[in-house]
Order: sequence, then C-alpha cells, then structure tokens
Amino acid sequence: MMAAPRRFYVRSPDGAFIFGFDELEAAKVAALEYGEGAHVIDTLAQAYVPMLHEVRDGELVYAGFGGWDTGRFGVDHDLVEGIKKGHASIVHAFLAKGGDANARDRNGGPALHWAVGGGNRRIARLLLDHGADRAARDHNGMTAREVAEKRGRADLLDLFDG
Repeated sequence: MMAAPRRFYVRSPDGAFIFGFDELEAAKVAALEYGEGAHVIDTLAQAYVPMLHEVRDGELVYAGFGGWDTGRFGVDHDLVEGIKKGHASIVHAFLAKGGDANARDRNGGPALHWAVGGGNRRIARLLLDHGADRAARDHNGMTAREVAEKRGRADLLDLFDG
C-alpha cells in the first residue's frame, strides 16, 4: 500500500531515496541531515513560487525552479510538467506522490517521450524504473526509441535494449 501523498518531498543527494513530509520545516531538517546535494521539492508550489531547493554549503537554497499551478489538474499532469522542467528530483517527487510513469499529456504524448525528446537520460531512466512502457506510442504512432532515433539521441538508445 502506498503512503498518503505529501506536499513536500526530500530526495537524497544520490537520488536513491525520497520521502514525503506535510510540513516544510520537517522537510528542511531532513534535507540538511542528508547534506550537500539533497533536494526539497514543494509539489504544490504555485506560479512564481520556488519549487525546488538544494542543500549547498550546509544551507538550503533556491535551485532555480519555480512552480506552476500544481495540483490544479492532477498529479499525472504535474508529472509531465515536471519532466518538461527537466529536473529529476521534481519528477521523482511527483512519482512518489502517486504519478503514473505512463502518464500522458493532453495530446496523448507519453511521459517517456517527453523525457527522451528533451534528451534527459536521468528522467527517462527514472520513468523506466517506475514502470514506463517502452513500447508506448504517441499520437504519431512513434515509440520513445523512435523519438530518440529521430532526434539523433544515440546516447539514449541503450535504455530501450532488452
């Protein structure tokens, strides 16, 4: 059984662990305990409000990613938007919150296609590790592998082997 979704998520520096918190102060304490490179993600950050903070030099600092109207259209929508932002910690937080690795955008574009199209190996790997369907096709009938080939992303092709 999955834990209840939380607002704040703390991701370990190596990305191996992610934990949810209801209170920002508790998330800050946990991130500082993890140390350098840990992230705090606010999964309900609104437009122009900091969404991602990182531990740098022993302090929690804004990491350059603001929110959007998170929570308004559902966790799967937020997951796809997080993929578009291109930061693995944001994507990991929405997966931990209950987002589906096979989520699709409004036009039927699979989450994995967005990661591959953006050339983001870490996010593509994270989605695959969370059950994204390698064989899923977009509205043009293309698989994520075909998107990688079309965009000249040979560095991503091995993700689709085996």
